[in-house]
Amino acid sequence: MMNVNIKNQARECHCVKMDTETRVSSGTQSWGGKRISALILIAGALISFIPSAYASDEQGVSQIARVNLQTFSVGNQVQSVQQDELNTRLSQLQQHVQLTLPSIKAKSREEVIADHKNGNVSPQYSLQKSGLNTVSDYAQSTVPKAFSNPIYHEFSIYEASSRLFVDDDGDGFFQTFSVTFDADVYGLDAVEVADVYAELYLSRDGGSWVHYYTTDIFTILGDSSDDDFEVLTTLHNGYYTDYYDVLVDLYEVGFDDIVASISSNDTDNLYALPLESSDRDTVYTGGYSSSEGHGGGAFSLISLLGLGLFAGLRRRNYQS
Repeated sequence: MMNVNIKNQARECHCVKMDTETRVSSGTQSWGGKRISALILIAGALISFIPSAYASDEQGVSQIARVNLQTFSVGNQVQSVQQDELNTRLSQLQQHVQLTLPSIKAKSREEVIADHKNGNVSPQYSLQKSGLNTVSDYAQSTVPKAFSNPIYHEFSIYEASSRLFVDDDGDGFFQTFSVTFDADVYGLDAVEVADVYAELYLSRDGGSWVHYYTTDIFTILGDSSDDDFEVLTTLHNGYYTDYYDVLVDLYEVGFDDIVASISSNDTDNLYALPLESSDRDTVYTGGYSSSEGHGGGAFSLISLLGLGLFAGLRRRNYQS
């Protein structure tokens, strides 16, 4: 279409010249032909460059699960979060986000599960194996041993929710979000107590689960609603602007198996969160700006080259 428009413009310019002058020298015709050929070569090169650049960008996007992803999260067990407390925690994220390591390779869910099976976890999550007492051990110290054995525990995550906070460029995709979940424990005892922790994952647009945070140990009490745990996270680098699902795996301290899970398959509250990392959440206030993934800029350049070329051709022909 671009070559057709260029040829049409050439015909129009040529017609204008024929109205004012009945003859065109053979030297001028040769010069014009060379310039048109050069323009066609330039246009072809630019057009062929566009799909190559776009394909390269798409190839990079497909590697999201294996790139260096950087996040910073803080987690607390809370009954409710007041606005002033939330502001304090957001401030904590902003202060610590510069301390994130630049080359931490995110693990898949399968890799994290394998680490648990192989004992490749922090010693703090294996307290029972080391013989140290936990909060749940103390709470159940008067319960007969048969009934206090963790094998009789059953766990569930009753509900989970999410909130979105920071969107500097106002595009509807947020760099900071929180996930809150209520884990419960059941057993033969009237009041069951357990020390647990959680692994959290993100999935981009239905892709593989990528680990982003491990909570501290916290204690849950039966089916109480007062032991919710909230994780507040800022995505610092490497997360494309897109929709992300969340998954939470719950572990009991000292044991390798997942005891409960909740994800976007169970609740819409963890489904399709509009997120992007802070390096993509930038406000441009003037000056230089750029766009990615679009070919319009290259076609505009071709148009300008064409206009400039034919303006010069017309001026040279007119002077001759």
